[in-house]
Amino acid sequence: MSSKTNIYPRSNPQVNALFDQAGHPAKVMCVAMDYAKAKHTILFCNGLGDRLKPNLVVDNSAAGATKLLEELRACAKKKKIGCQHVFFGGEDLPSYAENFVYKLVREKFLVIGVNAWEAKKQRENFQASSDSLDLLGIARCCLNRRGRTIEELPEAYPNLKITTRDRDKTVRLRTGVSNRIHSYVDRLFPCFLSLSKSGLEPLSKASLELMEQDWFSPAQVGRRSRQTLAAWLERRGVEQPQEKANQLKQLAGEVLGPAPKQTVMLQRTLAGLVGVYCGLETSIGMQDREVASWLAKTPGAWLTSISGIGITLAAGWMSELGQPSQWRPVRQLCSYGGVVPRTKQTGGPDKQAVVIGVHPRANKRFKNVVLLAVEKVRQWGPEELRQAAQELEARGAHTDFAMAKRLVRLAKYLVTTGNVYRPKALMDPQTPKATLAAYYQGLWEKLVAKWKDKADLAEVFAPENPLGKWRKMVQELYALELRLPKQKAAGKASALTP
Repeated sequence: MSSKTNIYPRSNPQVNALFDQAGHPAKVMCVAMDYAKAKHTILFCNGLGDRLKPNLVVDNSAAGATKLLEELRACAKKKKIGCQHVFFGGEDLPSYAENFVYKLVREKFLVIGVNAWEAKKQRENFQASSDSLDLLGIARCCLNRRGRTIEELPEAYPNLKITTRDRDKTVRLRTGVSNRIHSYVDRLFPCFLSLSKSGLEPLSKASLELMEQDWFSPAQVGRRSRQTLAAWLERRGVEQPQEKANQLKQLAGEVLGPAPKQTVMLQRTLAGLVGVYCGLETSIGMQDREVASWLAKTPGAWLTSISGIGITLAAGWMSELGQPSQWRPVRQLCSYGGVVPRTKQTGGPDKQAVVIGVHPRANKRFKNVVLLAVEKVRQWGPEELRQAAQELEARGAHTDFAMAKRLVRLAKYLVTTGNVYRPKALMDPQTPKATLAAYYQGLWEKLVAKWKDKADLAEVFAPENPLGKWRKMVQELYALELRLPKQKAAGKASALTP
């Protein structure tokens, strides 16, 4: 609802329509829910805030959902309220309540999710917390018509959100394990994870396998013959194994090893950490393919046409914003992502607004994605975007935030119009066809390079998917032959891949 026509621009339009259809708030039923893993607490009230019956407790199960619907219909019949004028509301939807809520959505009821922070502000008592107090806050938020509608989206969006967030957590776990590996190597074989000192790429196949050996220590490596060590490295795909063996032997003679009584304990612990690290690497590889598969089915695939933005960033963008039809205006998206500062103006119309910084309640995941995209675009992005960043920096502007707003605007344009990125110079309708054909040929090669290691190209460019439709259109209009390269069968990604 536009702020130009209504003083409650953030009210839910579907809840507004429900109240309008009912004709009077007393003819509307609000069902507030306080979610819990085992049992949900329910409050029934009308649009005026009058309780219609005592609080109800139902199990978080199919039987509990059936009981809730039976109680709801009986109460609605008694109070002469039509079931089409009933809506549900609860706080931010937790994973354990998703199936319960989607059962209500499939029964054609309107369900909204209210912000937990706003619901807390509506409570009567800030010194204590209970299910009853929480329910009152939720109910008041619902009656204020605040909250976003919960609906079943095409499967790509919820699946993309789950897999993307799960990948982020796995990457953080891998980073933690990697740090622990470094700390143990510092004790067991100092400087081994330095490429210039050992000659081996840190955490590569050969490096990881060597750290798993029961002879990994300066003293034991120093006692092995150069030929034996070189042959071992050669079997692990190391180039110039004789030279690397010499370098390792030299390093083993220069550094201080641990006390003999500690060596075995450190070796066993390090080997266990390496196993965990390899398992996490394999998991991330599988998650990358899953993320790419779901991203290819959404308009977010268009974002990969921007140089510098890969599959992971595009997937993070779409997982946090969801279906493009639900995206808010660019200004609100920037505020949601925390890439615009807040202003405060008071003291009359003559007083200037004061900038007070970014709101702490911004979506930090989306903010990280946008700022990472800015960083990549400044390094590898299209020439005109890199030049714009340089000009902003020369003027002393907050380059990251200014470029973030530009990228949000560009991303919304691409996903809502269904276009690949084109520089301004090629947006002119009079652009020669040959020039566009040459640009699309180069873009095709870049897209194939981005997607081939993480997805099945036949699936990504399938005729029903966004990039597949673009490929078909370009081939027909510009007489191009955009061939898909042959791919090896996808296997499990592993940290031990050379």
